[in-house]
Amino acid sequence: MADDLLTSVADHLADHFGQRPVRASVSFVGVDPIDVLRFEPIPGERAYVSLGMSRHPMTGAAEEVVAADGPRAELLLHLRDPTDAFADVWRRLALLAATPAVEGVVYRAGMSVDLGEPLTAASACTGVLVTDSPVHSVLGVEVLQVVPATSAELAWCRVRGSDALQARWAEAGTDLLDLARTGVTLG
Repeated sequence: MADDLLTSVADHLADHFGQRPVRASVSFVGVDPIDVLRFEPIPGERAYVSLGMSRHPMTGAAEEVVAADGPRAELLLHLRDPTDAFADVWRRLALLAATPAVEGVVYRAGMSVDLGEPLTAASACTGVLVTDSPVHSVLGVEVLQVVPATSAELAWCRVRGSDALQARWAEAGTDLLDLARTGVTLG
């Protein structure tokens, strides 16, 4: 059943982006493999989408039993990267996608995740803000977008909330597709 679900999700993503993806895979000890699909929606932009996180429902760490009807999701990271300078970022996305199975995290729009180190070389962003994405859900699997953020932005978000951070980004005209950007001025 899980393989059929992942095939349906992959087909849905290919339909959404209008192309077949490039695929990479990584395995973590004790966790089913996580694939990362790379699409190029327009020249110079990359959309990385996890495939495998939705194999099992997300269940909180405090739960004793995996909830059969728990939420299922995949993660989308959209970047501008015309020279493939950040091509290795897919590994961080795979790590984020493995986190629900490893640490019992249930991703939802509005939460922030700080990995404590840059998402890739030459990036000040150390984590992500989880938001809704433009990709519609399929067979109960939601596609959540992860927006790169600096450690200062993530700390500010924990105090002020995700809506306040998104409003600050909008006010500053922040290019959220630029992984090399500096953090927004917070006040």
